Amino acid sequence: MEEQHKYLHIVNWTIEQIENGTFLPGSRFFSEYQLTERFSCSRQTVRRALEVLEQQGRITRVQGSGTFIAGERQNNNTPEDKSMTVGLVFTYMDSYIFPSIVRGIGDVLLDHGYLIQLAWTDNSIAKESAALRLMMDTQLDGLIIEPTRSALPSANIDLYNLLAEQETPVVFIDSCYPELPFPYVALDDTEAGWLATNYLIERGHRKIACILPHTHRQGQLRYLGHVKALREQALAICEEDILWYSKENMDQILGEEHLCKNLAPYSAVLCYNDTVALQVIETLNKFGIRVPQEISVIGIDNSEASRYASLTSIAHPAVDLGEAAAKMLVSMIGGAKGKTKLFPPRLVERTTVADLRRGGDNPTE
Repeated sequence: MEEQHKYLHIVNWTIEQIENGTFLPGSRFFSEYQLTERFSCSRQTVRRALEVLEQQGRITRVQGSGTFIAGERQNNNTPEDKSMTVGLVFTYMDSYIFPSIVRGIGDVLLDHGYLIQLAWTDNSIAKESAALRLMMDTQLDGLIIEPTRSALPSANIDLYNLLAEQETPVVFIDSCYPELPFPYVALDDTEAGWLATNYLIERGHRKIACILPHTHRQGQLRYLGHVKALREQALAICEEDILWYSKENMDQILGEEHLCKNLAPYSAVLCYNDTVALQVIETLNKFGIRVPQEISVIGIDNSEASRYASLTSIAHPAVDLGEAAAKMLVSMIGGAKGKTKLFPPRLVERTTVADLRRGGDNPTE
């Protein structure tokens, strides 16, 4: 490609990336040096391309700050006002889901030139309040937040309302507070509960227990999906089939002899996540109860541990979830309106669910 035509290649490529959503309004664009390296051309060629893009209203160049993708904005911030920093607030840092979600978020934010400030709540209302106040005292362009005890009305609604009044872009991830107006990105938990329960029903199970947290909105939505599947098959819906737990009483509910006694009437158990499912399997094995020959177990998340344990599970789109949340936030920082996105669940069949229609044989064996 001749040098005098290379600037047009840069211009056309940039427009294509903007139109397909790779570059979002308000996000940082490549520097002159990065473009010369990317397209193997001279600084003069890059500057000509940037001039054309600026004339077309595709980019905005700010002295001392850099080049930004142009776009309508909902507030009066200009690129030089931006801190190029985004806050992340999560419940647990040691969750096996956390690293994958953050990896997805980080890949997008770093590509757009953003730094990340991280805080966690340990699923504590007081710590969520402290984390939000910390973030609000810092100049941030937006926030991605995993709600604390999301099944309960937000005890920190005053802080969230203040964020809304300040027009701070906020995206909830993995769950939401339904009483607040912020968009969220999550697994379709109702569909996940339905898919897991329907899978068990299709394999002849009629007595199905559930182990779910009552303080997490995901647990309640998965319960709704479970009930939906039972209702569609005209199966009984019994309150005693649901073992509700919280962080405070989890050890009691999942205690060894207590758990085995509670699960004795059932041929299968749907667990809130893989951590619970693997704990259940360990306890059952300890007391000589075979999985899946005597009771089937299904989890949710498809964690690395589930693969080693050959646990049938519903896949959690952790990396995709993080990427989607970050892209939504960047677009909101640029002035766009965020729209809630739910990811469809996908079942990963392994060896912990017996097919009772085939005499208890596992269909994957």
